[in-house]
Amino acid sequence: MIRFLALLAVVPGLALPALAQERAGDSDRTGMSCVAMDQPSPRRQLDRGGESPLRIFSEHFEAPPEQPVRFYEDVRVEQGDQRLETGELIYRQDTGRIDLPGWLDYSDALIGLTAESGWVETQESRGEFIGVNYRFMRGEGSGSAAVIALTSETTAEVSDFSFTTCDPARPDWQLRAGQVDLDMDRGQGVARHARLDFKGVPILYSPWLSFPLDDQRKSGFLYPSLGFSSDDGFDFSVPWYWNIAPNQDATFTPRWIQDRGVMLGTEYRFLTQRQRGQLDLEVLPSDNKADRNRYYGQFGYRASLAPRWSASADLRRASDDDYFIDLGSDLVDSSVQFLRSSATVRGRGEIWALEFMADGFQVLDESVSPQNEPYRRLPRLLLNIDQPLPVGFELVADSELVYFDRDQGVTGGRLDLYPRLRYQFLRPGGFFRPELGVRTTAYELSGAPESSLSRTTPIASIDSGLIFERRLVSGRRQTLEPRLFYLYVPFRDQQELPDFDTRDLTFGFSQLFHHNRFSGADRQGDANQLTLAVTSRLLSAEDGRSELDFSLGQIVYFRDQRVQLPGEPEDDRRRSATVAEINWRPARQIVASAGLQWDSEENETQVARFGLSYRGRESRQVAVGYRYRRDRVDQADLRFRYPIRQDLNLIGRVNYSFEENQTLEVLAGIEYESCCWALRLTGREFIRDRDAETRTAVFLELHLKGLGSLGRRPYPLFSDHSF
Repeated sequence: MIRFLALLAVVPGLALPALAQERAGDSDRTGMSCVAMDQPSPRRQLDRGGESPLRIFSEHFEAPPEQPVRFYEDVRVEQGDQRLETGELIYRQDTGRIDLPGWLDYSDALIGLTAESGWVETQESRGEFIGVNYRFMRGEGSGSAAVIALTSETTAEVSDFSFTTCDPARPDWQLRAGQVDLDMDRGQGVARHARLDFKGVPILYSPWLSFPLDDQRKSGFLYPSLGFSSDDGFDFSVPWYWNIAPNQDATFTPRWIQDRGVMLGTEYRFLTQRQRGQLDLEVLPSDNKADRNRYYGQFGYRASLAPRWSASADLRRASDDDYFIDLGSDLVDSSVQFLRSSATVRGRGEIWALEFMADGFQVLDESVSPQNEPYRRLPRLLLNIDQPLPVGFELVADSELVYFDRDQGVTGGRLDLYPRLRYQFLRPGGFFRPELGVRTTAYELSGAPESSLSRTTPIASIDSGLIFERRLVSGRRQTLEPRLFYLYVPFRDQQELPDFDTRDLTFGFSQLFHHNRFSGADRQGDANQLTLAVTSRLLSAEDGRSELDFSLGQIVYFRDQRVQLPGEPEDDRRRSATVAEINWRPARQIVASAGLQWDSEENETQVARFGLSYRGRESRQVAVGYRYRRDRVDQADLRFRYPIRQDLNLIGRVNYSFEENQTLEVLAGIEYESCCWALRLTGREFIRDRDAETRTAVFLELHLKGLGSLGRRPYPLFSDHSF
């Protein structure tokens, strides 16, 4: 008798097939609330321990000699988290058979079910239940079965199975199967004649379907994806997942592109205690439009070699320059200029960090000439040391040894050493940080007039600041943080030095406090300058978060900036552009930010940006942005999601370039969402190449909550807005 409820616990497995498919579903969709919310859903702790006592309650009890034991009227059986209520229970001690000739109502921490009748043979671990209806206690779904036959403690056969997360009285969608076989030991189920109905119309059918019963991975087909574009036609793919081993898996995705042909995508992953990796490969043999074989491959690898030592690799390669233009899915893909491949070994100690790496680039942009292609670094060695000294002093040293290689132009090795001594004076009300260092850079070159070149430059700086704070009447705190940064670097003639990897740093507020206005080591800017800056913050009285912060700064130059990149004239300006940044959070739903670089000498704006985002109730979401960089970028971006009804949202995006007087991307769509399913229909038009040719695409996605998604979503609308 005590094994009775243990056998009955097999029954919840009948609905796991559907739920197991949803593990990787939409993370932004919550609250499946269709299933009988007026039904009680007791919160219980899962308790299947064999030590829990079995208790039976009933109004009447009969146990005649050598006759079955009979409980009737308000029968209740309890063990751990399991409960069974029925009108009559008959127990035959000689065979261990339990008969439930009438209705029964079973529930545990996971599931509740009712049946018209049933029986269980505890000695042989068999049983059968007729006319079953079930529901998950947290509202994840419900369904029915004509017959559930328990063939052992861990196996069952189900006839006429159904599952839905909709209201069971009016299911908009329903998964049905003629027969389902469950094997809990193997964590596997098999459905025969499985069918998915949506609004009463069958949309998927499979004569045989295998699925997992728990969170273990299972080989099999995943949900298909469907899209359409103006230049390639229909795009259809059906992924197949292969569970190779507990630490390895692969996904093969056959893809049919109407105007190009059949493509195969492969993803292979592995994971061990000390290493992990992923290989992605796409192959399109004999592209019908390009009339050639096409492919793209990427391999990512990470390994722990020893304590504090690691290795990594990121290798990428495409068959041709137009791969992402023709086969990319958005504006970001079509604008890829280079594919970088790299391999790195890193080590770290208490005062040092070492990195040994090599990298190279595949150039995809036809406008980049061989003379302007990025250099391969074969190899590059970085060593950084940070050694604290007594009385607040600190010894810091950055060093780099690298060899630059390219098919055309000057090549060679470069050694860059930058040791410096820093003093740290830190107090709650301010700081004082003087620093003195010497930077030495030496070259051994090929293809240059001189093979050996070098440059040595002292660098001195003083960084200081104060922090004032006051409490306002409202209880909030306001700070005032003035900061002075003085930098001195004497002039050194560097016109003969090569330019391997050096560019002008993007000027911004953080650049006001940098020791060099160039990236890379090929140029060390001369300087005799003073940065004047101030920051003010308004801090919340409740949690200390910054509700408003404002920063303003400018560099005053005491002499001309003579060191420049090749072909650029000396800069004789007296002041830098004025940099201002502001971030405002008037409420948790609203964030506004803006930045401005104003050149007072030229009386013009160099850089401007503005961003405003709002996230309200009922899926209301808006993001507005504007970016401007003189002679380069002048763009505005608007994204929104607006509910016109509780279950209906409009979504859209417009990205416009004032520089080219052209719309870069337009997206418009509609989202319908009920308690158990959602439908998205989205149309997009975006620039697909550098000749401003456009691509129009249509995406349709049907998301069945608790089951998965059919179709394809273009991209998350608000995941990457950064204005």
